Amino acid sequence: MNPVSTEHAVSVLLERYLEVIPEPKTEWVEEWDAKIYQQRIGEEQVIWRPVKRDEVQDFSKLESALDMRFHDSVKRLFGDWFSGDLSLAFATGETTPSMGFELLMPQCQEDAERLLQNLTGHILMKRKLKQPVTIFIGILHEHDDCLVSIDNSTGEVALEWLGKLQHQTLAVDLATFLLQCQPHSGEND
Repeated sequence: MNPVSTEHAVSVLLERYLEVIPEPKTEWVEEWDAKIYQQRIGEEQVIWRPVKRDEVQDFSKLESALDMRFHDSVKRLFGDWFSGDLSLAFATGETTPSMGFELLMPQCQEDAERLLQNLTGHILMKRKLKQPVTIFIGILHEHDDCLVSIDNSTGEVALEWLGKLQHQTLAVDLATFLLQCQPHSGEND
């Protein structure tokens, strides 16, 4: 078991991200009351900064509706911070190059609710397919139908093609995975 908490791993990753990409940008959504928004860039983009939530996301109503509990690491990833999505790289092995992916993060409460709706759809699809429940946390840059996901029962982080079983384990838990990820500017894509 990893002695580093998910909360700590997320905080460290956000700090490293801002060191490498000091002015991260995301799409500006006028309808959102997003405290992360710092400075508009043109019509469609904004520089953002992560914001620790005053109150953590409450998953209890959704857990009750779905008759399940979300893995604690999922609650910490999506429940403690508002942030733009993080463009990251993860080395999948000694002989394989690193994979680039977007780690999904809620930008504000409206975005958090939208994320929970999307997670609900994913969970219901997994149940319909009679597959173990996974929670998607990211999307590969090269294949937008390949997800980075957490096995909701074990907490393992793995890859899965949309609608398929997890096929490649990346880390034993989310904290270990996040500590191995590196910020990726995306300029070489």
